[in-house]
Amino acid sequence: MNGVLNILKPTGMTSHDVVSSVRKILNIKKVGHAGTLDPNVSGVMVVCVGKGTKISEYLMNQDKEYVCELILGQKTDTQDSYGKIVEEKKFKSISERTLLNALEDFKGRQQQIPPAYSAVKLNGKKLYEYARQNISVEKEAKEIHIKDINLIKYDNERVLMRVNCSKGTYMRTLCNDIGEKLGALGHMGVLVRTETKGLHIENSVTLNELKFLYDNNRLQECLIPIDKVYPLKKINVHMDYYDRLTAGNEVYAQADTIEDEVFYIYCNDELIGIGKKINNNLVKIEKMLV
Repeated sequence: MNGVLNILKPTGMTSHDVVSSVRKILNIKKVGHAGTLDPNVSGVMVVCVGKGTKISEYLMNQDKEYVCELILGQKTDTQDSYGKIVEEKKFKSISERTLLNALEDFKGRQQQIPPAYSAVKLNGKKLYEYARQNISVEKEAKEIHIKDINLIKYDNERVLMRVNCSKGTYMRTLCNDIGEKLGALGHMGVLVRTETKGLHIENSVTLNELKFLYDNNRLQECLIPIDKVYPLKKINVHMDYYDRLTAGNEVYAQADTIEDEVFYIYCNDELIGIGKKINNNLVKIEKMLV
């Protein structure tokens, strides 16, 4: 039971709740996730099972796609609809062209200041701990990459948009910043994660569906193999090198055609790890998968 699950997380559950539910359904201890979703956010949640937990760090760094609702005219302390309204503003009608131009300005690499109510740590404490104590702190901006923003629907007070972005991008902050740019204030309403680099919401399974598949010996229908969920180039080495590789040593392999930083290493067609090239054709396992 090794691989990755594309779970459709419902609103109201924490990421920890989802992992605990999967652990109970599959009756397996080794379960983890590759990136959290806030309780009020639904959509694609990547859950790693068995040896799949070993690639969670690679999956966490993948791009994300969201369908996000921006509500104009109000600013909240949490930058979403679950917070307290701290400022309201009546604004003149904003044309769709003005809105599209504003969205265009947010594309690309930029510095984003994380929201006060977030789990980002500062001096060993999470930002939301300072916020709950009404302690003002200077938050450090982080580089994010908004790869694309597409307008889905606009009705003067609500904006529905599809956003493709890098790991660590706060949709709440993006909504807040777009609202300010439009001179109308804004906060995030509904948020759904629709994709995590290749794992799409239309192919996700609910926890109830997972239980049904497991109970009927059909888990293979939703458990994605490690080398399918995180595709890399592959090299095959002779079985004589198995012991040396799994002991952490370098071995010779024909890897001169591979330019990627990491790749899969197989022994007799058995996946044994994620490797890296030391120099020329010397390779070493960076992450053991056996």
